[in-house]
Amino acid sequence: MEGGRPSAEVLVEGELSPFEHEALYKLLKKHFRLEQPAYSELLDETIGTRVNIIFHNAYERSFFTETLQDDWRGLKELFKQIRYRRGRLGAAFTMTFIDQKMRLVFSLGLSGDEELGSAMDQIGHLTGIVGQMMRSEIMVEPLGQVEASYDRKTDRWQWFRGIGLNDKRVYVFDESLFRWKTG
Repeated sequence: MEGGRPSAEVLVEGELSPFEHEALYKLLKKHFRLEQPAYSELLDETIGTRVNIIFHNAYERSFFTETLQDDWRGLKELFKQIRYRRGRLGAAFTMTFIDQKMRLVFSLGLSGDEELGSAMDQIGHLTGIVGQMMRSEIMVEPLGQVEASYDRKTDRWQWFRGIGLNDKRVYVFDESLFRWKTG
């Protein structure tokens, strides 16, 4: 971490307006080493834009309370504006946290303002639970990547899927047993 600040990357599938681009860049640049957002063609015709943010930072409470602080709210509001400006096509968002051991991906598809706000709030509050899920004693093997999807109907992040670091097998998290099982 050069200068004590973690780095971040922004990858946009589709387009952002110049205002959205600048607002996102300025907000993240305050806290992260950051290049200008990179753009690629949007292959999914069911959405207007997908914004992918990769934080090279562990997913832990201090990320929200110390690194981003109040700007987590600002990011949430900016996401709502991006979604709103896409009209009926909407926008999707992916946030990835990468540390030395693992990649954790939160993938949020199309949603309304309330769902988007709730999903973002939950990301900020799930650090303790996800930390418990990642304890070595409940894993079959160390995981290299974990992906979670937001379910609009239940208003929860669920369907936690992991990929084994060594054997590349797919694991799913069983909430009733609080254990990872082969998928």
